[in-house]
Amino acid sequence: MSQVQIDKLAYGGSGFGRIAGKACFVPFTAVGDLVEVRIDKSKKSYSEGVVERLISPSSRRISPTCPVFGVCGGCNWQHILYDEQCDQKKNILADTLWRTARVEAETIKPVLKAISPFEYRQRIQLKVDYSFNKLSLGFYRRASHDVVDIDDHCGIAVKPVNNAIRKVREVILASKQLSNIPQVDLASASDASVSALFHYNGNQPEAFAEYLSHCDISGNELHSINMQIGVKKNFRHIMGLQKLVYSVPSSLSGRDLNLYFSPDSFSQVNFTQNRVIVQLLLDYCLKISPVSILDLYCGNGNFSLSLAGMVKRILGFESVRKSISLAEYNATVNGVENARYICKDSLAGVQELAKTQGKFDLVIMDPPRTGADQLCREVDKIGTSHLIYISCDPPTLGRDLAILKSTGFKVMSIQPIDMFPQTYHLESIVFLKA
Repeated sequence: MSQVQIDKLAYGGSGFGRIAGKACFVPFTAVGDLVEVRIDKSKKSYSEGVVERLISPSSRRISPTCPVFGVCGGCNWQHILYDEQCDQKKNILADTLWRTARVEAETIKPVLKAISPFEYRQRIQLKVDYSFNKLSLGFYRRASHDVVDIDDHCGIAVKPVNNAIRKVREVILASKQLSNIPQVDLASASDASVSALFHYNGNQPEAFAEYLSHCDISGNELHSINMQIGVKKNFRHIMGLQKLVYSVPSSLSGRDLNLYFSPDSFSQVNFTQNRVIVQLLLDYCLKISPVSILDLYCGNGNFSLSLAGMVKRILGFESVRKSISLAEYNATVNGVENARYICKDSLAGVQELAKTQGKFDLVIMDPPRTGADQLCREVDKIGTSHLIYISCDPPTLGRDLAILKSTGFKVMSIQPIDMFPQTYHLESIVFLKA
């Protein structure tokens, strides 16, 4: 056993301290904790420990509200004061971006905190396990594929989603193929409608679809039932609503836009903080007055459609056909006529624009967690003067900012936004200028 004083939190959620000078990462600790740890993994430059005894607790430590916190792998920081979570997220971001891209800490603004640090997730993915005549419905245990049952309630999910979990459990238990259901995705709209997407990996999909079609959703728990067959995303709508809706502020006559997504498409997990991001983009566009916007990884038009009233032209690229269909639908239902969305890989789209000398005043890019390193090497070739990079992963953000800086972009400011309270994850909006 070894004693470790926790000095800071690290990306990934663990506390960081040293044992005889060697770095040690310890999950479920807080800055200021003095803990006795059992070394679980030892490498040349670092070790990983498990808390055996809390010798002296930090003043920043609180009692977690979730009964399965520390067992369920969904949350990392329920044991830490919320203000402290946000402070540590900024520190992690600043440290990461300095090491990887030499971005000055002064460039990073304080984290915009969530209004509600609990009950914020509009989407969750429930893992399903049926073993020894017992159904477990919840999330994977940390670093395993063991399903931790959450007793039909997740503290960070919105109420409509939680209200639907018991109904989902009933549907699974009544099925004759419950061992062929590995996962159920729940998503809620801003009007409290909830969709359930049942994943199916058995060899009788038609029988399962028939079973789902006779499920009763006349109550208020579920408003849409869908299924996905296998890993190839063979989606099938069974009954109820085909689309869900949420709202964002916009530049169109001061009114909100209603944006739609489908049960099998990407959507933001935190509608409230998503509105904050969109408002930041609106405020920025008021300052720079762009004429044209290129929206890379545009999804359903979540960011660019709100800006349509301020520009002459919007072009969006997205490789997922379903998302492009939704972007086009959202443009139509909101009366936006100056936005065009194309199903094309964003990198390929930028390379094509570079050849045709297509230029845009502002580029917005919201890549997946893996980032967009190759695209960052190409985007300067379309001659844009302003770039907004929206990231949910500090390490890949740092890598990509280093590339963008090498091509002539300068980081003007960074606004972190806490989209994911109780976890180490962080959204960041980076404003760059050529």
